[in-house]
Amino acid sequence: MSSGGTASPSPPDVPEQALEWGFNPWRERPGAAALAVVVILGLCLLVIGARQSLVLTLALCLAGAGTLAPAVAPQRCRMDAGGAARRGPLGWERRMWGEVRRAALRGAGVFLSPYSQRHWLDPYRGLFLPLPSHGDASLREDIRRRLNRHGL
Repeated sequence: MSSGGTASPSPPDVPEQALEWGFNPWRERPGAAALAVVVILGLCLLVIGARQSLVLTLALCLAGAGTLAPAVAPQRCRMDAGGAARRGPLGWERRMWGEVRRAALRGAGVFLSPYSQRHWLDPYRGLFLPLPSHGDASLREDIRRRLNRHGL
């Protein structure tokens, strides 16, 4: 055990317990969730107004709804020894710790990026894990410790 001010990493034989939390956009950010629904409906009305084939219309409406799904659907987030993951209406999205080069713990959540510096592909390749605004401070501290443990 070190007696200095820095925390020593966990011994490799001690398994890291999974850290899980939920995020409901209707409870946390109801205005943004309602706006996302309005945008989805508006997009679908525009596509319907274009009078294309039924298959194309459905595909475009579903694509728009899928893109905005994180803004309206509850999510489950998880950090464990293997990596971090977010479960939404379209399934799990996971990043292994070896794939993550940079992490940023912000007010709204934690962002994990495969790039060591800011990159224009961050929004597409990164993983954002939203945090409840009413959550306890211990969740943020647990996340901070996990990121430090993995060198992020």
